[in-house]
Amino acid sequence: MDRPLPSTATPKTPPPWAMGVVCALAFLLPLTILAVRAAVRSNVNDVRDWLPAHFAETGQYRWFSERFGSEELVVVSWPGCNLDDPRLEQFSANLTKRSLAGQSQGNPPLFSRVTTGRELVDELATDRVGLSYSQALSRLRGTIIGPDGKQTCAVVTLNGKARQKLRAVLHEIRGAAADIGLSPDEVHLGGPAVVNDAIDQSSSQSLVRLAGLAALVGLVIAWLCFRDVRLTLIVFLIAGYSAALSLAVLPLCGVPLNAILITMVPLVYVAAMSGAIHLSNYYLESLQRVGPGAAIGDAARHAVLPLGLATATTAIGLVSLWYSDLAPIRQFGLFSAIGVLIGLAMQLVVLPALLWVWPSTRAVPPSDARPCDEAALEVEPLTPGWQRLASFVVGHHGWFSLLFLACLAASAAGLARTQTSIQIMRLFAPTTPIISSYSWLESNLGAMVPMEVVIRFDAANEQNTLERLELVRELHGNIARIPDVSGCLSAATFTPRMRTGGRSLRDVMARTRLQRTKPRLVDAGYLYSSDQEEVWRISVRVTAGEDLDYGLFQEQLRAQVEPVLEREKTQGAKGMSAVYTGSVPIIFKARRRLLDGMLLGFGTDVLLVVVSIVVLMRNWSSGLLLFLTSIFPITMVFGLMGWLGWVVDIGSVMAPCVALGVTVDDAIHFLLWYRRGISRGQGQPQAVALAYAGCGRAMVQSWGVIGIGLSVFALSQFVPTFRFGALTIALLTASLACNLVFLPALLAGPLGSFLAARIRKQDEGAQAASNHLEVKTAGSDSVSATV
Repeated sequence: MDRPLPSTATPKTPPPWAMGVVCALAFLLPLTILAVRAAVRSNVNDVRDWLPAHFAETGQYRWFSERFGSEELVVVSWPGCNLDDPRLEQFSANLTKRSLAGQSQGNPPLFSRVTTGRELVDELATDRVGLSYSQALSRLRGTIIGPDGKQTCAVVTLNGKARQKLRAVLHEIRGAAADIGLSPDEVHLGGPAVVNDAIDQSSSQSLVRLAGLAALVGLVIAWLCFRDVRLTLIVFLIAGYSAALSLAVLPLCGVPLNAILITMVPLVYVAAMSGAIHLSNYYLESLQRVGPGAAIGDAARHAVLPLGLATATTAIGLVSLWYSDLAPIRQFGLFSAIGVLIGLAMQLVVLPALLWVWPSTRAVPPSDARPCDEAALEVEPLTPGWQRLASFVVGHHGWFSLLFLACLAASAAGLARTQTSIQIMRLFAPTTPIISSYSWLESNLGAMVPMEVVIRFDAANEQNTLERLELVRELHGNIARIPDVSGCLSAATFTPRMRTGGRSLRDVMARTRLQRTKPRLVDAGYLYSSDQEEVWRISVRVTAGEDLDYGLFQEQLRAQVEPVLEREKTQGAKGMSAVYTGSVPIIFKARRRLLDGMLLGFGTDVLLVVVSIVVLMRNWSSGLLLFLTSIFPITMVFGLMGWLGWVVDIGSVMAPCVALGVTVDDAIHFLLWYRRGISRGQGQPQAVALAYAGCGRAMVQSWGVIGIGLSVFALSQFVPTFRFGALTIALLTASLACNLVFLPALLAGPLGSFLAARIRKQDEGAQAASNHLEVKTAGSDSVSATV
């Protein structure tokens, strides 16, 4: 009897579950948009909040902040901002007015004080301090006064709560500058608050501005691949909706967005897009083999195992990042894992539902339909181009294997030469306004990066105020001689030099005047005094433009401070110590741990993916193959960067985490198709050809839609986004070459032979168990019949 042919007619009415899924999707859309807007608006990038509380640097910074308050400073200057520029005092007055106007409307104060260079020079040159005009300029040169002795600035000290309103703070500062006739291009701002705001704006704007262009490029390439408008739009809807849902989870959990967590969006988008492209190709092949009536179910059955394996292994690797010390990496791992699981649900539930409601417009010739049980064993035959590639790779598998292994070894040697950098100014392109502002300020004023050296005297210390001041003055001078230091500010800057042992009337009057000066030093933030301790602050300025190793610089500070303290202790002084803190050590430690954590996290991802595949497929050779294909792209690209001397920074370590998902997805699809061919009794060359036919086209489509689409981000002026786009296309290109040449060559060689033998042995064992069960069942039925 002839086997029944599957129906080639498209069902007129979609099943109820499909309509329900589409209705739920439409219902969630406005809620998702609102949640995404809330997530984007919550973007906060204060690196000082990233370190956990148990880190020594965190505790020291908190201790410092409790005594001296906020160290948030904004330096404001412009060409012609000299000591005799009347606009300087006008700017200070206007900013004070704006702050008072805001407070009158019930808003908290944004600024605690505004200080100008003219005010400080006048204060130092008064009889109260007793310095000459030239001495006053000398003490402030490199911090408040420029090298020419004329250029100066205004220093705006922010209120502690202003960290959450940096955009409003800088808007008020720029507004006060505009009030005195300065254009935005003339005003130069510097300080940690300015850098944090620039990161917030650049990371958000680069994503918003280029995401649409990336989607448009991807849409065009996807249409060229599918030649089906409906299917193209459905695939992009799945990827975009998955990324939006993953972002919408953040405000629901009360987690703000940051520059690291925002990388989750392209990761989820890429993973969902890759899976949707593979499933869509299964669907198009099923249309030709079993017709529209059975195509959706047939495609889903083919896709569920590879998509499930790829998603599960990727999610396990991402969750492993939860053990990082840094909150952004933990959040990135957790919410990215949630995102890829959301993407899997979208691929296996929503995509089939949309295909039921809006099926492909491709015409299906009725004569092409085949019986279901025959069609289930076949895929579309290879085109001549794919046949030539498969034959060439299989025919020269030994040479290809050696070539790729040699490239892998050479690239691995390049990894040892890789240079890493956590210099914060590397986040911005040379043409961005913040780079030009910092360059101008450091050339015309002095270094902009603050570090704090704090000398603490506890209750056991018996030195008087003058002795402590002169000790701080000595340390101030020692630190100022370090080559990378442009200047220092401390209590020694604002007090005259005095003899500690003098008994003359002049010396007594100087010490009396010093006691009266202490409240002003406390108000200025250079002295803290209580019953238990007295703390003196030396604020050090180092350059932002140089790729300075702040860890090494901190050791240079210690070398200038600790010997002096030890000398005092040998002379009988007790209860004194030094603390090295401020935002720079916090940022240095956080960014270093972030870079190390992302690199370690990628390695952990690969390891857990390989272990998961070995466990699930019960074969170590599958794990070795997946390991080689997973590490090849990152080793090639980063090894080449090492040989070329290119620096790896924060922006460079995000792309591998995103590209890994596509690499693993493609490799698992190829391995499962190879396994299917071996299980059908095919030889290694035929099984490799079957794998090419089953997923080769989808791999190329994924590279085009994802790689070329995301390469648009290389147009960004925000360096992490630029590097993400450039490295993503490079990594995906290396991944495509690996999965279409290196992996098939290995499968056609001895390693593939060993894997094929294990697969046949497993199939024989499964068949024997099945036969034994059938015999046992038949025997039971016979006994039952006899009874």
